[in-house]
Amino acid sequence: MTSGDLITGGAPRTVRDIVCGFCGLACDDLEVTVAGRAITPRTACPEAARLLNRSDAPPPSPRVNGVAASFEEAAAAVATHLKAARSAAFSGLGADLEGLRRLYDLAMASGASLDHAASGGLFANLERLARNGWIAATLAEVRNRCDVLVVFGDDPASAFSRFFSRAVPVRGEGADGDAAPLFVTAPGRRQIAVVGGPLSEASRRVLAAHEVTEITVAEQDVATAASVLTALVAGRGVDGLAGLPDETVAALAALAEQLKAARYAVFTWNAASLPAADAPVVAGAASEAVDLLSVTTRAAVFPLGGRDNVTGAHQLALWRFGYPLRTAVGAGTSRHVPELYSTAAALYDADLLLHTSAFRPDAPPDFDRGPVIAIAHPDTVFAREPEVFIPVGTPGVDYGGHVFRMDSVVCLPLQALRPAELPSVAEAAAAILVSFGRGA
Repeated sequence: MTSGDLITGGAPRTVRDIVCGFCGLACDDLEVTVAGRAITPRTACPEAARLLNRSDAPPPSPRVNGVAASFEEAAAAVATHLKAARSAAFSGLGADLEGLRRLYDLAMASGASLDHAASGGLFANLERLARNGWIAATLAEVRNRCDVLVVFGDDPASAFSRFFSRAVPVRGEGADGDAAPLFVTAPGRRQIAVVGGPLSEASRRVLAAHEVTEITVAEQDVATAASVLTALVAGRGVDGLAGLPDETVAALAALAEQLKAARYAVFTWNAASLPAADAPVVAGAASEAVDLLSVTTRAAVFPLGGRDNVTGAHQLALWRFGYPLRTAVGAGTSRHVPELYSTAAALYDADLLLHTSAFRPDAPPDFDRGPVIAIAHPDTVFAREPEVFIPVGTPGVDYGGHVFRMDSVVCLPLQALRPAELPSVAEAAAAILVSFGRGA
């Protein structure tokens, strides 16, 4: 279905098999009812339902210095601010791939640093990946082959509601609408171990058909527990890794034996939910355990992440600049220094902030060193009025687009669900480029 097929009136209609771009799982089986421009979710996780639910109310107009303006006037005002800036920071980057491509064009034309709002967890994982590499699984491999799944940290469902039903459905059932596993031996039960937790009651219900072990440790001890587990898999002593109760070490020793006997073990964690200093330790411990197990069996990591197409933003930066996010571009050059160009660090030296958040109404970070430009969700509430606000439609709601799943191997199409009354991020950035004097 294209935006040209959409109508503003008529009877309510049901749209099925919708791809969700809000979290990195990129579920493709959502269902909504559309009546005019109003959208009512029917089948979706709580987060997707919240973000898909839309009224028929007219959208806001662009604003310049708090005063309503035309789209063209707002784009011209952004271009004027960018021309005057000497050190711009582009934050948020919540957009589909075409929107990101145009934002990167704008950053190259004006000179700016680039960072995504959800890149913290990504870079915690990249620290390990860049130094030693790892063996990673796709979501399909986890679903079809994993027989022992180890989760480090909090219940993944707190950020990815359908992770367990997507990753470990029960043979013959196709839990939550997903295909049943292909290669897990009958009756399809998996061994699920959560090192951290605890699991929510909802997750326990989803996992009721599996053998679940909850090794509950405090948030600050998850990294230590991951290191102890890896040492036990390696057959090393753990006396030097103090701080865990004896019963916890005993439970980890039993889990180590399960991992050695597994046919396909998978380790997963959400780096964004772990303490910043601990996330690289957990990633390193999981990756080392995979290396050890891979000598005699199969094992892989499956890091969680991907909110608001951060994986797509990362991939596109690699394609365009040869560097990941947290890179400054402009004047035909690019410079990747994560310590300088994370959003928090870049704002210390920036004299302009351009923030993009089309998937959800996330406000820009605090910034008082210069103009704030917001290319953002129409429901965004600002702590202070930005110098220019251009409300934009949402990918997968108001217009089509593409997003990457968290495992980086699948790029999925988003479809428009209703007639668009707001520009896309790509259209907004292209209009700014034209006003900037760089044809789109």
